[in-house]
Amino acid sequence: MSEYAKRLFVGIKISKVLQNGLDNPAPGTQHYFQGNQNNNSLQIINVGEHRFIGTYVEDGCAASSVGEAGRSICSLVKLITRGGRVDEDGVEIYSV
Repeated sequence: MSEYAKRLFVGIKISKVLQNGLDNPAPGTQHYFQGNQNNNSLQIINVGEHRFIGTYVEDGCAASSVGEAGRSICSLVKLITRGGRVDEDGVEIYSV
């Protein structure tokens, strides 16, 4: 596979409400999404005109890993936004 192949990103579209929560995160949660690229952190990407918060999944991962990534993203976003509403149906997969 080419090094320029697209990767799968699992994430939630950043709405105005979610952006407000990210702008005022719960104390001690900034490391989950700001400047860290480890397995426990989320990344913010642009897809077209929209922004998403989530994580990349490994090439060749099991389908169940994608579901686990979605649940983990929801849990971390709820933690960051102090219990803000996050619907698992809002988690989407993109090839970026």
